Amino acid sequence: MKIVFIGAGMASLVASERLARAGFDVSVYEKQTYDTLSYDWHDDVNRDAFDMFSLPLPKEGTYFTKRNWTFVPPAERIEVNLNLPKEQLDWSTERRLLAQQYVDRAKDVVDFHFGAKVDALIVESGKVKGIVVGGEKIYADLVVDNSGALSPFRAMLPDAAHITKTPNENEIFVAYRAFYKKAKGVEDPKNTNRAYLKHLGEEGISWSIIDPAGTVNVLIGRAELPKETFDNALSALKRSNPIIGDEIVRGGINCVIPIRYPLTRMVADGYVAIGDAAFMTIPMIGSGIENSMKAACILADTIIENRSVDKKDLWKYQVRYYRLRGADHVGVDVLKRWLLGAKPSDLDWLFEKGVVDDGNMAAGATGRLIVLSPKDLVQKVVRGYTRLPLLLRMNSMLMRSKKAAKIAKRIPEEYDENMIAKWETKIEKLVYHK
Repeated sequence: MKIVFIGAGMASLVASERLARAGFDVSVYEKQTYDTLSYDWHDDVNRDAFDMFSLPLPKEGTYFTKRNWTFVPPAERIEVNLNLPKEQLDWSTERRLLAQQYVDRAKDVVDFHFGAKVDALIVESGKVKGIVVGGEKIYADLVVDNSGALSPFRAMLPDAAHITKTPNENEIFVAYRAFYKKAKGVEDPKNTNRAYLKHLGEEGISWSIIDPAGTVNVLIGRAELPKETFDNALSALKRSNPIIGDEIVRGGINCVIPIRYPLTRMVADGYVAIGDAAFMTIPMIGSGIENSMKAACILADTIIENRSVDKKDLWKYQVRYYRLRGADHVGVDVLKRWLLGAKPSDLDWLFEKGVVDDGNMAAGATGRLIVLSPKDLVQKVVRGYTRLPLLLRMNSMLMRSKKAAKIAKRIPEEYDENMIAKWETKIEKLVYHK
């Protein structure tokens, strides 16, 4: 049985080796070269991603434990500090080195093709039959799409697959990432990892993170990022964080990050979406390496167990992923949309009055639901009674978030078009607040 992967993201690297060592004929097609694979910077991944499925850890010296986040509301009058215990903190790992490490592990069993851009899917009689690379048709029993949030291949699928072709507004960020040298003569601030919510009152996020290596990790994310918006955001970020110098050490490019709930249909005849192509990120912050690696193991194990790539068998992969991570991210998406749509002055008030606290932000930032006990609700009312309508709107959103996650966990066990369509509709009504 032949399986081809589009893109050598972490999901492809994990799943391809697992499948190849189980006896499948596996190829990976990646448009970048081995030397330019992935991004040349470090990014967050939780150790749980390695431990849960016994995956090899990053090599010593290629990662460090990240420090706690500090969230800054729009007016920047206060800061909300998270206090996660060390064992729950993410690792920041060198993405390119980790990807190359996994390629080196798998190259004895996986057929890697670097510098090979996939042009199109082969679709015959309503089924994906392979890919086109450099004009050559390569047939396969299954195509795994790991080509990113703006995957062109989803749009090539037959309409009968009912797979989302493009994300909607506020479901992706254009994110500028750069690592700057620290400014000389400026002391490190007490809070080293600052994330600015609705930075400058705009629908987006910015951050400034001081790394142990001595660089400052800068991100500016918006639905769109024209030059004027970027220049204003960077100038404001530097004023609030004078530790940011002028020289870029690495990065300095724009990336596209999905910030929405996972696809409600990840499988079709001959096709599977995974990683960013399936929107497997935490909607609040766009982090997705951990989710992609876990999903890769689930996909590979599902195929190995069933010795089948029929979509009805592949559906079990989606069911497992949704129950492990995806369902909660549906609920977190509801929270994210509410935060993006809220007035900056409302967010400032909620944070400054302690209605939204460090525990709430810790849950959303790690992809978990915000669940309030009766005691929590009483405390929120006490803190926020002067603006009860706003508090009621927030509580309504949290109830909707909880309900959305609950429905998402009730994903149909079997691949049944009518049952899946009904399930999707229920989710969409809650997420999009129809």
